[in-house]
Amino acid sequence: MISTVDAGVAAEQAWRDGDTATAIETADQVLGSGTDPDCRAAGVAAAATAADGALFDAADRWRQIATALGGVPGSWAGGRAALSACLAGDVTAAQQDLAESQSLLAVAAPRGLTVLFDGITATMHAIHGGLNHAARRLAGLAVATVPADPLAPQRWDDLAVTVMLAAGEDATAREMLTAYRDRPQSTRRRLLAAWLDLRAGRLSDARNALAAAGDVPVLRRDAVLAAAVTVGLARRTGDGDTLRSTWHRIAPVLHGADIELFLLEAWGELATAAALVSPTDQDQITSALAETVSRAGAPAWAAAAQAWWSLQQAIATDDPAAAAAAADQLTGSSPRAAASRAWTAVVQGTAEPANIIAAAEDLADAGQPWEAATLCATAAARLGNVELLSTARTIRARIATTEAAAGGLSTRESAVGKLLLDGLTQKEIGARLYISPKTVEQHVARLRQKLEASNRAELVAALRTRLAS
Repeated sequence: MISTVDAGVAAEQAWRDGDTATAIETADQVLGSGTDPDCRAAGVAAAATAADGALFDAADRWRQIATALGGVPGSWAGGRAALSACLAGDVTAAQQDLAESQSLLAVAAPRGLTVLFDGITATMHAIHGGLNHAARRLAGLAVATVPADPLAPQRWDDLAVTVMLAAGEDATAREMLTAYRDRPQSTRRRLLAAWLDLRAGRLSDARNALAAAGDVPVLRRDAVLAAAVTVGLARRTGDGDTLRSTWHRIAPVLHGADIELFLLEAWGELATAAALVSPTDQDQITSALAETVSRAGAPAWAAAAQAWWSLQQAIATDDPAAAAAAADQLTGSSPRAAASRAWTAVVQGTAEPANIIAAAEDLADAGQPWEAATLCATAAARLGNVELLSTARTIRARIATTEAAAGGLSTRESAVGKLLLDGLTQKEIGARLYISPKTVEQHVARLRQKLEASNRAELVAALRTRLAS
């Protein structure tokens, strides 16, 4: 019979290999036996808890391990507790965890542990408002000459992208996602790409990226992000029945998941969808959002995100008073602040077309074209203004233009076409672009239709001409 020590090692190895089901099952068997001397099974359970979205519980589990082990192993556990607390926005707990973790070291910290401490410090810096600088520090840690910690709740490269998204720097976030295409793409990275496409209004690309990530992500933290993209797509179709059925399908994923501070935008999308179909869920998410922002010390960037999505919920439910209250929280001259004032005027019936157009143009330039077009379209419907309607159409056309690449092909179609010209098979193209072979097949079919090619030879010839123009 395998010993509990060996079983703990097996559980940890299964987790490192990505076999989460085996890892969790084995770890539970060890913990059930009451014998886990080196806390390997407990570590797998803590890592699995974080992956399941229960960041506070994960942090508590790591603290218990830190106390039990002490020394360098305990310091590792304490660092993971600190990072889990950071992701949940519990700055006070994270600072205490980091200090206690460092105090456990009687000798110089191993290089990997130093990287963990640096990442925690950068994450806390991001919470306090240094988002851009922190994201770049985290990206730098991702290429440090130490193996990634498989038990940590977040990879540094993924966290760097998420922090940059929180900063509203979507273009830089996308560059970070595509900078290391030679690395294996996690489900989380594919979902971050889908979220970026959704925010940019590239809905077809968002659907494709969501499909590439898989219909049912295994880990709840990933599933929450997938849910935000899913309801975001449904909300943008304007089909209430689809949104309602979508919500009731994804709502169970949200219950029990702690809100991640750097994913406030995704949770805001979820709260706005809930406002249209499930006021009870909306209230719960909104309350949890407020608690998360408060726990983090209400940094300006997080408070602004919270106010923006409160405004979106007020718009969705046509609540002028709530819209005005949310707009009051968004001060200054940022595109969102100007748009919030314009939206409030629309809801209150006091909008001036010129102000609406100016705010919408700035919002579109800031990377939120769908919201900008919706602002103009809603104002046009209420005011009967032709210029507003024309502006809405122009902004929507920009989205289509952004999706279009050389020769009138979409960005993804162009990428597939270039790889076809390089002689790659559909399977190889899928691996290169991190999409399924079936999705590649669909792109190829659309390419043939657009380029009026009846076979591969004709398609290659047409692509050579079109992509060279």
